[in-house]
Order: sequence, then structure tokens, then C-alpha cells
Amino acid sequence: MSDVLHSILRAIESTRATGRLPICVFDLDGTLLITRARTLAILADFAERTGKRDLAEAVAGISVEEQRYSVLDPLQSRIPLTAPDKAAILAWWRGHFFTDEWCARDPTFAGGPEFVRACHDRGALIYYLTGRHIHGMEAGTVQSLVAHGFPLYGGRAMLQLKPDFETADEPYKEEAVRMIGSLGGEVVATFENEPGNANLFVEHFVGATHVLVGNTHRPDAPPPHASIERVPDFTL
Repeated sequence: MSDVLHSILRAIESTRATGRLPICVFDLDGTLLITRARTLAILADFAERTGKRDLAEAVAGISVEEQRYSVLDPLQSRIPLTAPDKAAILAWWRGHFFTDEWCARDPTFAGGPEFVRACHDRGALIYYLTGRHIHGMEAGTVQSLVAHGFPLYGGRAMLQLKPDFETADEPYKEEAVRMIGSLGGEVVATFENEPGNANLFVEHFVGATHVLVGNTHRPDAPPPHASIERVPDFTL
């Protein structure tokens, strides 16, 4: 049972009782949705299409927990990869990872849909803030959220994506926090997997509960602010 998650649900109710709109901000990749599984599926597809049996066997032996930020590290620990091997694998991964077709297949962190629905049912505005881009990942993202039962349609849910693939994540999210602040509500909680983004939320949304989910983030990530909570998933 997560005391942090339960306290957030109570904060939503108490904020709503004052007449203010509670807002919960959720990142998607590595926070609500497990993109590591997408990477493994893409690697398995590459191995099948190229007929490389040793590669297929190596990929099959990698767990989702082991497949962290690096695409190649778990694979290289199992089989030798030449420079052309690495280039071909990474090219295939890049060509498929950021697409509607593949992002629609992401599984969720345990309890994710249920917790987000609980926030929504208590009156929170659900603000999905993702680094995915429109005209490439929007349709797959919507398909995934709806299929998993996340609140999206019918009011009090917003989905913000980058305007294009080239836009850098950091300035995009800095602008996004200003937009969220202009909604006139009160940010009760934010959820991220990247410490840098969580630190940005701490700076802008004073008084909210800020949560890091799981353990996948950039290897060069800054230390998280001392006030940031951690949860492995959304199991209540």
C-alpha cells in the first residue's frame, strides 16, 4: 500500500472541497507506460526479420527490468556485436520506436489506469504531459491511453504532445509548466521518471507532491530534489 498515493487522493478531495480545481500532471514514457517493453519488442522484431537466431535468443532472455535506458547494453552482455551490428540495430530501433504503431503497444505500470481514474473520479484534472510528438505518435498514444482505460475523453483530461520530433524536451516542458500554471487550478501532484523534469515541477508547483516513478531515467540525470517522493508503480 502506498501512503504517498493515498495522501494525493486525499489532497485532491480537500482541494476540490475548497472550490478549486485540483490538477494532476502525469508524464507517459517510463511513468505511466513501460517503454522498455517497446524496445524489447522492436529488437525481437528486428531479430526475426533478419533471421539472426542468436540475436533472437539473446533478446528473449532480457527481462523488462533489465532493459533500462540503453538499447544495446543488455544485448551486448549476452552476445558479441560488431560495429555494423550495432548500427543496424540502432537504426531499426530509431525507425520504429517513435511511431504510432509501436507506441500503441506499451504496457502500463501496475495500478496506473486505476490510480489515474481514482484521481479523476475525485475531481482532478488529468494533464498528460509527454515528450512524444504529434504527426507521428499522437494516434498511437491516444489509442494506448483509451485501450488501457485512462481518462481522456468526457472532460477534465488533457493530452499535450510536442509540436514536432525535433523540439527539445527541456524547453518544451518549461513552456508546458507555464501553460499548466495558467489553467487557474491548483497542481496537487506531478509524476515523472526523469529527475530533471521532477526538479522543474518542484520549482514551479510549490506545495504539490512530486513523485518519481520506477527506476528508468537518463544516465546523466541530476540528483532529484530532497522533497521528491518515489514509488515503484501505482499500486494502492
